[in-house]
Amino acid sequence: MHRFYFIQDFEPYFYPRGSLYSLAEDTYRFGFTHLALGQMVARTLAREVGVESITVPFGNDTNAYRVIGGARRSGVVFFARPGTDRRGYELGRLALQAFHALHPEQKIHIYGSKVTGWGIPLTQYGSLTPAELNDLYNSTIAGLALSFTNITLVASEMLAAGNIAVVNDHEFSRTVLTNPEAHWAPPTPSALARALSAVVSDPHILERSVRAAAATGPSWADTQAEVAKHIEEAVTCRT
Repeated sequence: MHRFYFIQDFEPYFYPRGSLYSLAEDTYRFGFTHLALGQMVARTLAREVGVESITVPFGNDTNAYRVIGGARRSGVVFFARPGTDRRGYELGRLALQAFHALHPEQKIHIYGSKVTGWGIPLTQYGSLTPAELNDLYNSTIAGLALSFTNITLVASEMLAAGNIAVVNDHEFSRTVLTNPEAHWAPPTPSALARALSAVVSDPHILERSVRAAAATGPSWADTQAEVAKHIEEAVTCRT
C-alpha cells in the first residue's frame, strides 16, 4: 500500500520546544509521500526536518466568497480564536483596542468565539456559515487576518469578498498569500492598528476592493485536482 501524508501546516510549531514538538516532528520521518499544502509547508519541512515533499496549491473557496454587488461597507472584522496562540488572538485584541481609539466611529465585528473583557464596543456573531461570512466580509471594509504558521484561510476569503485583509508580515504568510491588495504590517498592536486605520481611511477603497476580489488565485478545485493527480501517478508507478 502506498502511504500519503497530506500536510496542511508544520504542526511542531503548534507546541513549545519539547516532547510534543519532537513527536509531531517525527511523524514526517515515517516514510510517507508528503503532499504539502503551499510553499510554506514544503520549505519548512525541507529546512527543519530535511524531508522532501510535493507541493500542492493553497486554494481559496471562490464559490462561497465573492463580491456582492451594491453592498455598502463600514467597520472591520476579526476571527477570534482564543486559546490558539498561532492565530494571534491576544495581539488582535490589543490591536483592535488601539484601532478603536483611532476610529471610534468604525464598528468592530467579531466572529468565531464569543469574547469578553475587551472594554470597547463589539458586535459579536459566534459561528457563521460561509454564506453568512461572505455577507459580513462584504459589509465591512477591512479585516484582521493573523497567523504565525501557515497562512489562515480567512485572509484569502476576505480578499475574495473585497474586504482588505490586514496580515501580520512574515515570510510564512508572504510565501503563500500573493494577492497584491493584502495589507502587510509588523505584528505589533500599534502597527496593526495603524494598518487598519490606513485601509478604512483610503479614499480609493472601492477600487482597491474590486482589485482584491479579482486576484483570488487558485481555487480548492485546483488543489483537489493536483492531489488526485499525484496520488494516481504514484499508485500507477508502484503497480
